[in-house]
Amino acid sequence: MSSRDRALSLFRHLYRAAAGFPTENRVAYVRRKVRVEYDIHRAEADPERVQFLLALAETQLDSVREQAAHLTTVFSDPGVHSRV
Repeated sequence: MSSRDRALSLFRHLYRAAAGFPTENRVAYVRRKVRVEYDIHRAEADPERVQFLLALAETQLDSVREQAAHLTTVFSDPGVHSRV
């Protein structure tokens, strides 16, 4: 898989993973952040830097999935909003 194909695949996975968050605000924030980061680094030509960014995106994908799962669990508790 080429770096471009891998980047697009990671972009799609990150964008879809954002849908796992329990609030629309968080979904929109993550999707906006994914788009901005992709656009910033779209023209990167240094192969070493591209590999670093792809590895970073994979790590971020794992983080997004973990955060979405955790927040979904937290928000499923009916008393979560009544706690101070």
